[in-house]
Amino acid sequence: TFIGWFEGEELAGIASFIHTAEKLTICRLAVHPVHFRKGIAMALLRYLLMEKEAEAFEVTTGAENEPAKALYQKLGFSEIEQYEPEKGIVLSRLTLNAPRKVKVVSYQEEWEGEFFKEKKQLEALFQNEVLHIHHIGSTSIPGMSAKPVIDILIEVNDLGSAARFEKGMKMLGYESKGENGIPGRRFFQKGGRKRTHHVHLYESGHPDIRRHLAFRDYLISHPERAEEYAALKMKLAEMFPLDMAGYVDGKNGWIKETERLAEQWEKGGEDR
Repeated sequence: TFIGWFEGEELAGIASFIHTAEKLTICRLAVHPVHFRKGIAMALLRYLLMEKEAEAFEVTTGAENEPAKALYQKLGFSEIEQYEPEKGIVLSRLTLNAPRKVKVVSYQEEWEGEFFKEKKQLEALFQNEVLHIHHIGSTSIPGMSAKPVIDILIEVNDLGSAARFEKGMKMLGYESKGENGIPGRRFFQKGGRKRTHHVHLYESGHPDIRRHLAFRDYLISHPERAEEYAALKMKLAEMFPLDMAGYVDGKNGWIKETERLAEQWEKGGEDR
């Protein structure tokens, strides 16, 4: 399969590839010399990584072709081997596990329904152990652009009981990630690389419960601030389409400031 990049009516660059469910192999990447240094090769590669679904990406290039290797490595490829198919010809094979793509979309009315559908299943699993199940994150805010992932916060009596529910969560399609960097939390994700749901499990009284809910409620009550957040996320998604860490880092300052405002608002320091 081929894709091409046009400058006006002129074909400036091409990429050819073989695509299976498990792997996309880049066979050829070429740019006409007249169009060197325009970012065309990078644009073609970004298109493949963003638009084609595969578990891994692979490419082979000359072992001494440092510019090509640097291009692939800039996108996260790693050189895994050098080999000599013929005497005097040394090639490098580079691979990349499919990156988690940054995809921000306009608000979808069905997000609320997806939350309630999942909530019903989680209530059946946790039964008397659950105190509250909350819809949090951007998909919980009407009109908010967001990554299409439903974030769910479950408040339980005893976090120590979480291990008892891991088998049931697995049956619902969730993968346990432990604390995942936040003490006092148990985190589960659903959907594999095509992430669809996150579950944040906290024991009643954990300060992050109030923080998440205050952030959500503040943005619902302050649509101008919510619009600002949506615009920021759209901008960052364009800047970091294949760099989730860069996308998250770009939001951190804004989120921390909004959490401060939300805490003040919740305590009555701002007129509601």
